[in-house]
Amino acid sequence: MIKVEVCANSIRDCLVAQSEGANRIELVSASFLGGLTPTASMLDIVLEQGVTLPIMCMVRPRGGGFCYSELEKKQMFREAKELLKHGANGIVFGFLTEDSRVDWESTEKMIEICNKFGAESVFHRAFDCAKNPEHNIQRLIGLGCTRILTSGLNETASKGSKIIKLFQEKYGRYIEILIGAGINSNNVQEIVEKTGITQIHGTFKYFEKDLTTTKEGVSFSYSQKGDYEQLNAIELNKVINIVRNYVEK
Repeated sequence: MIKVEVCANSIRDCLVAQSEGANRIELVSASFLGGLTPTASMLDIVLEQGVTLPIMCMVRPRGGGFCYSELEKKQMFREAKELLKHGANGIVFGFLTEDSRVDWESTEKMIEICNKFGAESVFHRAFDCAKNPEHNIQRLIGLGCTRILTSGLNETASKGSKIIKLFQEKYGRYIEILIGAGINSNNVQEIVEKTGITQIHGTFKYFEKDLTTTKEGVSFSYSQKGDYEQLNAIELNKVINIVRNYVEK
């Protein structure tokens, strides 16, 4: 079975993900920044609305890179504990040092927090920006990290397919390899065939309009494609059908 994880920006996205048959949710805010920490209230309402899929919550205090100050780390650890108390099934995170190495002290602390709650720990695509990727995988395995989200050290999963295949074949028995970045209904089958991967991750988005976004002389738009992102139920359905039909073959 190939699992499909949806990166959800909203309560509505979570409901669509469940109704269309996704396997797991990564709950974030501001996915256009690469994903930031969602609020505990948002998670509460998602669960109140009857979403039963496993929910991984991003913990990331700002956009940009992944080298955080001590105050930012303090915020991240507190947010992780709060989200886990409110019912998150796992935490998605990544810590790097100024010289682009994994910040192992902070990484180990976050994995320990997840373990105390019986939750999953997911090292996100900060992995793709870090030096010594194979050493990093081996150490994450040793720390008991559940999963790595990666594009194979490239801009997209398609471009990183050779490295993803290597990671899956060499380490997939010891840690879950989840791939993301640029996956859609046009390329998902080819990527799965090339990599042998068993988990994919995507926003599967479209852009919605909000008529109050712009006024003469004022604009709050961040993309020419539209005003804000939403999960595209039709695209998600296509991806799910493709991977399920591929497995059945």
